[in-house]
Amino acid sequence: MASKVYVSLNGVVSEAIGTQPKDALLFAPSKKSVSQVIHEQRANRRKNSQLIKERLDEAFKR
Repeated sequence: MASKVYVSLNGVVSEAIGTQPKDALLFAPSKKSVSQVIHEQRANRRKNSQLIKERLDEAFKR
């Protein structure tokens, strides 16, 4: 099953059919559930926070 692609142009969202103007925003719904997306975002945030802490510790040791 192919997912549909939508277009947002001048504040109006509709299904994208055919070619679209360059200034149109194209998007498709995610195949992930909301809980999967939230879990990934939290994991990425923890990883990024840890990297920042490690780099700050390293910077202040010098």
